[in-house]
Amino acid sequence: MSMLPVEPIPGEMPPMPPGQDMPPVKEPEPEHLPDEAPVPNPDENDKPPNVL
Repeated sequence: MSMLPVEPIPGEMPPMPPGQDMPPVKEPEPEHLPDEAPVPNPDENDKPPNVL
């Protein structure tokens, strides 16, 4: 993904108020981490990196 500062893309991120700059940046992170990043998931550690 490109370097997106604070521009919520309609369709990728949930509807957030245009007044909150910090919350929207920290919300999409935890949502994509547990879904894509196998780091916070101890179960993935046991499995090979081929699961991705």
